[in-house]
Amino acid sequence: MAIKRSSKTDPTFSASSMTDLIFLLLVFFILATTLINPNNAVRLTLPSSSSQEGDPSVISLSVVGDQTKASGYRFVLNGEDEYGTVSDVAAALRILYATYEERPEEERPYISLRCDEKVTVDQLVEIIDLTREENYKMVLATKDKK
Repeated sequence: MAIKRSSKTDPTFSASSMTDLIFLLLVFFILATTLINPNNAVRLTLPSSSSQEGDPSVISLSVVGDQTKASGYRFVLNGEDEYGTVSDVAAALRILYATYEERPEEERPYISLRCDEKVTVDQLVEIIDLTREENYKMVLATKDKK
C-alpha cells in the first residue's frame, strides 16, 4: 500500500515581503542621515597660536596703491621696508637672498606676493618677470589675512 503525502512544497518565491523590508530600511537610512549634524559627526581640535611671528621661510612682498608715489604704488617688503620702484625691490631681494646662498634650493625662502585690487596687470607682470629672472620661488596671494 502506497502512502501519498498530501503536502507538497511550492517552489515559487514571493518577493512582496522583501520589498517591504527594503522600503523600511530605505526610510530608516534616509531619516538617520538627515538627522546627523556634520559639525558633530567629526570633532576637530584645530591648532591655534598667539604668536604674531610669521614663517621665516617666507618673504612677504605687498604692492599697495599710493597716489603720492610717481608710479602710483608702494612696495612693502616683510611688512617693514617700503620701496618706490620695482628696481629698488629687486635690489632689496638680492640682499635678502644673499644670506640664503649657501642653503640648498629647497630650503630657500619663497616670496608671498600680495597685490592691492588697483594694481594693474603690467605692474604684476613686471614683478613676476623679476622673480623669474632671479630664479626666486613665488606664491601669488589674492587677499591679505585679517
